Amino acid sequence: MILSRISRALREQNWLAVAIEFVIVILGVVIGFQISAWNAEREAAARVDLALVRLQAETEETIRTLRSRIAMNAERQADQTLMVHVAMSGELLPDDTETFERAVAQLMYFSRPPVQQSTYLALEQSGDLALITDRELVAELNRYRGRLEWIESQHNGFRSGLTEFTDRLSEFVFHEPSDEPTVTHVRVDLDRLAAEPRYQSALVQIARMHAIFAMYVVALEAHTVELCHRLAEETGRACRDGPE
Repeated sequence: MILSRISRALREQNWLAVAIEFVIVILGVVIGFQISAWNAEREAAARVDLALVRLQAETEETIRTLRSRIAMNAERQADQTLMVHVAMSGELLPDDTETFERAVAQLMYFSRPPVQQSTYLALEQSGDLALITDRELVAELNRYRGRLEWIESQHNGFRSGLTEFTDRLSEFVFHEPSDEPTVTHVRVDLDRLAAEPRYQSALVQIARMHAIFAMYVVALEAHTVELCHRLAEETGRACRDGPE
């Protein structure tokens, strides 16, 4: 239609009509591009909004799991405090035997903090992290990711330290079968432990590493709560960081 009108105007040398038709064509193209851009922006904004909701949900789940880990760490640290006392003094009361052996058995259980990061990683890998217009929020997300990477490096370092002490532990710690097939019983040769200062030092150093890493988990939980409330400002939904 437009092309036929332009052709007719050219034949008639109606330059004003030609100019008007060209302007109409150009405006149509520009408007079409603009509508496409607006649609793309709306779709990107919708993806970001959904991602922020998911990020907040993940931080809420991480808060719950970290608090569970913190409670477990507190119980283990209480056991390890007794363990260190017994290792240094060489005196083990009958009522403390189970706690002492449980603390020794748990020394090699040194897992990473339970953190949900799938949505952040997906945003990072897809490039959609750049679509978040609040640069302060992006900086906060990156700071949180940096803390996780640092904790991961500390975990790897501590794991290497624990592996180094394994040979020493095996000289006075013995794993024996129990009535349950999936459970082993730990027996500690306390006399041998008390007679060797290097064994005592190894035990104390491992307990110290556990205590230090437990502090990292507490700090991570506090940072996760801060991030959750920051995300809540964007999503408009309160951060569910309290007891259910």
